[in-house]
Amino acid sequence: MRYLRWLCLLLVTGMTAPAFAGDIQVACEPALRVYLDGKLAGTSSSREDGLFLANVPAGAHLVRVEKDGFVPQSFNVEVRDLPVEVKVAEFSPAAQARPGSTSSGAEVQQPAGTLLVTSAPQNCAVEVDGRSQTKDTPLLRIEGLAAGEHRVAFSKPGFDPIAGVARIAPGATVTIRGDLISGKVETVHAGKGSLRVYSTPEYCTVRILGMTREKTGAVLNLSYLPAGEHRMAVSWKGLEQSATVLITDHHRTIVTVSFMKGEEPFVVSYEPE
Repeated sequence: MRYLRWLCLLLVTGMTAPAFAGDIQVACEPALRVYLDGKLAGTSSSREDGLFLANVPAGAHLVRVEKDGFVPQSFNVEVRDLPVEVKVAEFSPAAQARPGSTSSGAEVQQPAGTLLVTSAPQNCAVEVDGRSQTKDTPLLRIEGLAAGEHRVAFSKPGFDPIAGVARIAPGATVTIRGDLISGKVETVHAGKGSLRVYSTPEYCTVRILGMTREKTGAVLNLSYLPAGEHRMAVSWKGLEQSATVLITDHHRTIVTVSFMKGEEPFVVSYEPE
């Protein structure tokens, strides 16, 4: 009977015990927005050496720190019986959503690209964005093209006209071939480039060119990727963002992915290596 009373007492004590809560110290500079599990927890200050989060329920949590114009930082933390400290590192500038613009909307000068045009037969008329040129050499070189997509059309008496789109990154050189005989336009990407991935949250899985890489830090860098257009997918907790990204010779493709509501899900920009 005594054991039964003790068992009942233990059960009642276990049922009425309050859930454990702990503290998280977010160590960072002032005036940063701090989110806990997707909800705004407050703004950091020098008075609190960042932001002090008290009485956080025990278990796993996601801390996210934002600074305007920079890539947000996310941290997976586990609250147990001791206080947790999150140290915010130096922020990296955010990739720009539109080549040729800044976050304030001001236009900036981007390096011009170059288009190398080959064809079959050799002699034909070539139009780039509606501007016609005569191609009577094996290779036609067109310089000073702005970054972005350009429509390239090929025509010659006796053949059906054909057209395609060449995507040029800032300062990159792209080769396009118009085969009037077979009726095909092909973009030829030679060389190798690199890929840099930022993400929110930091931890995610990146797949490209048959490779799968786990991103466990602020930045994931992949080098010596073959130039060309490649499908890229980023997944996190059952969610996935995907897009076709362009890798060009001696250039770095920068991809910023976010799984947070209200943010641009997939932003691509380019810079010379």
